[in-house]
Amino acid sequence: RLRMKTSASGQAPERAAASLDAIAGLRTAAAPADHGGARAAPPEASGGSIRDIPCDQCGERRFLTLFEKASARGEIFRVVRCLHCELVQVNPQPDAAAVRPYYEAHYFSRRTDRGYDNYFSPQVKAVINETYRKNLHDLGFFEYEEQIQSDNWIYRHCGETGAGEAQPPRALDVGCAAGYFVEYLRDRGWRSEGVELSADAARFAIEELHLPVHVDDFLTCRKLPTNSYQLVTLWASIEHLHSPRKALERCYELLAPGGRMLLSTCRWGVLAKWRGPAWRYMNTPEHLYFFSLEGLSDLAESVGFRVASHVTYGSGFTTRKGAGPLYNLAKRVADPLVKRLDQGDMMALHLMK
Repeated sequence: RLRMKTSASGQAPERAAASLDAIAGLRTAAAPADHGGARAAPPEASGGSIRDIPCDQCGERRFLTLFEKASARGEIFRVVRCLHCELVQVNPQPDAAAVRPYYEAHYFSRRTDRGYDNYFSPQVKAVINETYRKNLHDLGFFEYEEQIQSDNWIYRHCGETGAGEAQPPRALDVGCAAGYFVEYLRDRGWRSEGVELSADAARFAIEELHLPVHVDDFLTCRKLPTNSYQLVTLWASIEHLHSPRKALERCYELLAPGGRMLLSTCRWGVLAKWRGPAWRYMNTPEHLYFFSLEGLSDLAESVGFRVASHVTYGSGFTTRKGAGPLYNLAKRVADPLVKRLDQGDMMALHLMK
């Protein structure tokens, strides 16, 4: 297991030089690869750009190219591994404007390997909520919730309102999309709220579910008080962010002392390495980072968190409409097996401040 020594800024110290050249990144599918470092500009409509960046986890600037992967728009992205901390990532990396076209409204309404089959339908909501429930159970969340919602804890830690009633514990879901987890916690007695960058997704949470959701960039949102939340969650979002380190640092700042954080993401492990560019979660550029379990744990600990528990799940057999009996049988066997062996290609972590 790799351990990093970082400075106060979160960057790694200087290390011995390597012979690998700087790598190229994004180019159009029709353009030839340019191994001299030149890069094709992103589509003009996006108004974005792409640039070489140091590793977000450790600050290293040397990478090993693993493979290239085409996007849904025909652009080619290079997937690399950091030579110091081994974080797998898209680098050179497109900026927010360059990836924005990939998150248009159809991302939540049309089923592809990169989006959802009507994310706002009751059927999809039921599947997502069941996944939440399983993750919460496996991570030991319900035991924490029982403690946090006890009358003694509420009065001791949250104080009383002017009416003499104690406030319930407070929760924030980062990248809350349609607000399903915000609603899930609200129904369990939490003061829950969300923050979501996509106005299309947040509109459903606000207008249909009547939830308190901030349509804003999580890193710069001024409506989130520090040291105030007993729970912060980041479900299947960290792989989309341009700086996972900054996101975890912000989550740590928002949590009250003793607060908890739950996050999930796709896992770079045995199944991902076996499938390579064909891995079901190798969606570029929507997914910018692919963490190993050890790497994500190290990053969380470098920010200040302590890892309380984790779970891995997912065998690569996705749920398919009209799948045959042999496929369904294989899925029923493989899913619990990889979970038992801790080799799933999804993972969830329970972190403590």
